[in-house]
Amino acid sequence: MTRAVPTIASESPGNFLTGALWNANIKAMGDFLLGSSSNGVPRFSGYQATAQSLSTGVWTSLNIDTELFDSDAGHSTVTNTSRYTATVAGTYAVTATVAFAANATGIRRVRLAFNGTAVNGTSVGSDAPGGSAQSSAITMSLVQFNGTTDYVEAQGLQSSGGSLNTSANADVCPSLRLFWISS
Repeated sequence: MTRAVPTIASESPGNFLTGALWNANIKAMGDFLLGSSSNGVPRFSGYQATAQSLSTGVWTSLNIDTELFDSDAGHSTVTNTSRYTATVAGTYAVTATVAFAANATGIRRVRLAFNGTAVNGTSVGSDAPGGSAQSSAITMSLVQFNGTTDYVEAQGLQSSGGSLNTSANADVCPSLRLFWISS
């Protein structure tokens, strides 16, 4: 479902504000900025409820299998589950987290990828914690979606020396969240 940001028409001094003009301009913009469901600003929040195995040393797109909300159906839990595809062009605030099962070896990282390419400056992480501790990292960036085929993904990386599962616990799990902020 592709949508456009409403535009507010300019009027010449002395023209009367009619109900039709009001609804087509002022009300439409108010509904977009303050509305709910698919009437409002595009927004998405999803997370991973089922652990995913990540190979060592390879950036891997994180499956987002559970949606908290998806105002514009930009995400699917069936096809390309790692992606959010814009339905409204513009600048979005995008936040991604990764969480890993306990393992004391290597590093853990998260980053954003836009149309399959890393978003500069979004790779964040740390060394693995000791022993039985899970690890997680979060990153955030502003991302410009130019059209309705652009997509963003959260990606994770670990270097434990073997495959390592993500953590899919209720409060420690990979997630992806977006909020449209401007044209």
